[in-house]
Amino acid sequence: MEIHTRNGAVFVREIEPICLRRVFDNGQAFRFSPCKDGYAGVAFGRYIEITSYQNGLKLFPCTREEFSAYWRDYLDLDTCYAELFEAPDNILQKGMEYGTGLRMLHQEPFETLISFIVSANNNIARIRGIVERLCARYGKSIAENLYAFPTPQALAGANCEQLRALGMGYRAPYVINTAQKICNGFDLCALREAGYAEAKRSLMTLPGVGPKVADCVLLFSLGYTQAFPADVWMKRALAKAYGFCGNDAQLTAFVQEKFGRYAGIAQQYLFYWIKNERGEIG
Repeated sequence: MEIHTRNGAVFVREIEPICLRRVFDNGQAFRFSPCKDGYAGVAFGRYIEITSYQNGLKLFPCTREEFSAYWRDYLDLDTCYAELFEAPDNILQKGMEYGTGLRMLHQEPFETLISFIVSANNNIARIRGIVERLCARYGKSIAENLYAFPTPQALAGANCEQLRALGMGYRAPYVINTAQKICNGFDLCALREAGYAEAKRSLMTLPGVGPKVADCVLLFSLGYTQAFPADVWMKRALAKAYGFCGNDAQLTAFVQEKFGRYAGIAQQYLFYWIKNERGEIG
């Protein structure tokens, strides 16, 4: 990896190819929007523009120190995705081709948890709108019309009517009660050392967290690349690709045996495979 700085920006080259659209438009993060040649948004309480540049990336505004402290890991730049699966089957291989350039973002756990509670029975555009209104109402201002994600303390002190006014509907008490549990000592970061099964069980004790939301939090923020979020479309993909039909426990066992420690990344590639099968690839 080659890194240099100029005019308040960091330029990164000699990295595996990245498709920013497949990183920021695949439903794993909700605070980035398209800008010229890339995407702009807020993470870690910082505004950043990430654009394609000479077969690499340009990050602005960004210092070398900020790149090392936040964005290098956030974008998972040290993982070689082409080498994760030693002998991918034909279906997974096609998915890897259709999804070339994706990355698993390493996001902040509390933001990811609340965002995916909000995501239940919602589409991506609506989730983004709710999250942005939530940040504007309860987050710290970092610049004009830019806000950090709210702290657990800020959301624990909200009330249901305030959150419903932002569009949360029935999810409002889940957000408040979960934030209160975090404030009262539920340690999200400690789950990184708990092991996948125990971490998932612990997350599912939180209001509004079922198996899929738990797996999204584990995969997108806590480092569990074996977590396999499974919605209706993903279950259909497994049935179509592998003939799998079973309950959630059987699904977990199947994908762990089939894809191993990178089952969650395989899930993302299968997402692109099924989109292509449905004629929706782009």
